[in-house]
Amino acid sequence: MGTKLVERGITRYDIDEQGTYGFMMRISRGGDHINEFFSDKNYKGKGKALTAARARYAELKAKLPPPKTTKGVKTSRNQTGVVGVHLAICESIYGEEYSSYCASWKTADGQRSKLSFSFKKYGKKKAWELACLARELESTDRKRIERLHATRSKGKKQIAPPPKSPSKKKTTKKKAAKKKVAKKKIAKKKVAVKKKSTGKKAKKKTKKKAKKKVKKR
Repeated sequence: MGTKLVERGITRYDIDEQGTYGFMMRISRGGDHINEFFSDKNYKGKGKALTAARARYAELKAKLPPPKTTKGVKTSRNQTGVVGVHLAICESIYGEEYSSYCASWKTADGQRSKLSFSFKKYGKKKAWELACLARELESTDRKRIERLHATRSKGKKQIAPPPKSPSKKKTTKKKAAKKKVAKKKIAKKKVAVKKKSTGKKAKKKTKKKAKKKVKKR
């Protein structure tokens, strides 16, 4: 059977080749990592071994300092000014580009959860506000988020100012630079094609001259 995660901090081991049957308890705090194994044999049964592993995990969790987390910390990669909310630009199967604001967070069991709000459906401003609310609540319940947004809008409560879009000058400069690179590539290809064609023509001419010389002889 191998290994299987039972719950946070506890993994089940059933390895027939090694004769290993029991529960591995793992906990990390700061730079410390504690691993302890609770075998079915030593605890006289699978249920008792699991109970012992859970008790030990709870004991260490209470004693050790809380784990370090980056939750709520804004990093240099953040472009919107709100932690956990980013602009997502995707391309459809038809080649059409569409934008949305996406809220993301980690759940209690360490899994990544997210919810997006498209500009096309909600408009840019509302999509931003809904994404900020989703991140605040850490909820994927779209209807609940929309209801809360409606009540806050009535009370004229500002959720969060929408991020400033990049200046047109910067975007036009980037586009111009890309166009220059593309033009250079096209020009190089044209030159290479011309060289090939001229080379072929020259070879044909030399072959014809050689044939004429042979006939004259």
